[in-house]
Amino acid sequence: MWWECSECGGQVERSSAPVVCPECGTAGAIFLPADPDDVLGAESGEDLGSLWLRAGIEQARFVAPT
Repeated sequence: MWWECSECGGQVERSSAPVVCPECGTAGAIFLPADPDDVLGAESGEDLGSLWLRAGIEQARFVAPT
């Protein structure tokens, strides 16, 4: 499975999300499942910050409140 780092956008293939990004070295970054063939999965002109905001909102919909 491919995972994408929230800090640098780097992608890594592993069975589970890494704890430290192998690309930028950030510990505790958020890793979301990624498709390596879909470079950004974005509409033209959408920046990386907007992508992560949208991904966070989508992920929050599936998290049960505590």
